[in-house]
Amino acid sequence: MSSVDNLDEMKSYLTPREENPMTASYQNTTSIACPVCEESFDYLVVCKHDETSLSLGKVMNLCTVTNEDGRLFLFTHE
Repeated sequence: MSSVDNLDEMKSYLTPREENPMTASYQNTTSIACPVCEESFDYLVVCKHDETSLSLGKVMNLCTVTNEDGRLFLFTHE
């Protein structure tokens, strides 16, 4: 499931948390591996636009991937 080719499919295994016009976030409640570092991640944030502003409430590591449509996927690691 950690294949970068299956990013949209991966969302179906995650728990939806927040969605707004700019982003959607999903919590990894099943310990799926990050497609970048292969470690379990906490949240997936999907950016819906080319330019998006994020406000992070705490310090965390991020892994990033873009899909074939150019959408940015952020994987958070606390």
